[in-house]
Amino acid sequence: MGSDRFKNRKGPAQRREGIRTERPVREEAPKLLLSFKDFDSTQVPPGQTFKDWEGCGLLSALMETMVAVGEWNIQEALDREYLKIYNKWPQGKTDFKEPPHIAGEVKWGVLRKIGGQKHRVAGYIVDNVFYVVFLDKDHRFYKTKN
Repeated sequence: MGSDRFKNRKGPAQRREGIRTERPVREEAPKLLLSFKDFDSTQVPPGQTFKDWEGCGLLSALMETMVAVGEWNIQEALDREYLKIYNKWPQGKTDFKEPPHIAGEVKWGVLRKIGGQKHRVAGYIVDNVFYVVFLDKDHRFYKTKN
């Protein structure tokens, strides 16, 4: 009548009190946040304004990229190649001047994949916050040889 396939073959199942192995909880890295508090529109050109990006159809692409990047932590954005970190100011490789209002050592970098391969948003990272400083549709923040 009763099936014994669910019975403990080593004797009755008993729960031991006070003995429990905790599984380590993997904390999720914080999502990447974006800030415009240090946006610098005084270096136009080589940079651009939001109105410039709106006029050439890049503003909506920028917003879409920012929504996507906001879903990821820094490592995920790096892995997907939407974020590139240079660490230091790109001395000798840029048409921009380092803004004096940004104090101290910061990790400079860019957000990429904004409506094509060339367009960038340059800024710096502190903790999990990317501070947007320049709009760079012509890839002049960190120039590379082509």
